[in-house]
Amino acid sequence: MPHPINILEDIRRLRPDLKRSEAQVADLVLQNPRGVLEQNVTALAHSAAVSEATVVRFCRSVGCAGFPDFKLRLAECQARGGTPYVSQDVAPDDSVGTLARKIFSSSAAALTAAAAGLDEVALNDAIARLADASRILCVGIGASGALAQDAAHKLLRFGANAQPCSDPILARMLLLNLGADGLLLALSNTGRSGAVNDLAAAARAQGVPVVAITAPESPLSRLASVTIASLPVEDTEMYTPMASRLVHLTLIDVLSTGVALRLGDPAREHLAKVKATINASRTPPTG
Repeated sequence: MPHPINILEDIRRLRPDLKRSEAQVADLVLQNPRGVLEQNVTALAHSAAVSEATVVRFCRSVGCAGFPDFKLRLAECQARGGTPYVSQDVAPDDSVGTLARKIFSSSAAALTAAAAGLDEVALNDAIARLADASRILCVGIGASGALAQDAAHKLLRFGANAQPCSDPILARMLLLNLGADGLLLALSNTGRSGAVNDLAAAARAQGVPVVAITAPESPLSRLASVTIASLPVEDTEMYTPMASRLVHLTLIDVLSTGVALRLGDPAREHLAKVKATINASRTPPTG
């Protein structure tokens, strides 16, 4: 099962093999990770009594691309704590204010980390396929069912013929109606949902391309024509996906906005009609 990398665990594991100066940075990070998050490279170098170049070498020695990447991974790691089956971000005795700040921090860190790892080639391919599809079936099971509904809603606003479905049996029937120019958009946090994977396999068997928003190197990823990779933030065997869901929602926004830009004027004109229809149904403001 894919897990987000815990940078502190990596540092502890690699600490014995680091050079002495790099080990000084490692010790400081392990002693006060939250304090390090507030420091720039110059301040961290001063605190550890090493050069800025040593800090950068330390970051690379523990598997990061550089200091900014190290800070992102440290922030992501610090967003975790854990109350089993509730949230890995909060402790059982946290106050409401503390748990709120932790969840917001975790969500921000997850979105920043996801943005840093985007595959633009895959995004371009997925957007082109979605824009060119005559019909789009958006599928997800459980919590991903709500994401499938959001994806269809976003695409419909721009004139795409999109339909959501979280019922595996109904989805199989709808899949048969997609036709050669249709497309299956499959959403799964882990990529191990049997029902979604079965639908993806059935789509490929009938010649329908599959765009998946899911974990990299997962069973669903291997079935997809194009994968928009999103590593699960939470261990879903233990915790309810929270930040992972926000990442998926943001990726849906990226794809739907990309489709709108690719379709051009027709998409904007359709959205204007949608807005006018919705506005006409609203109760006028009072006062």
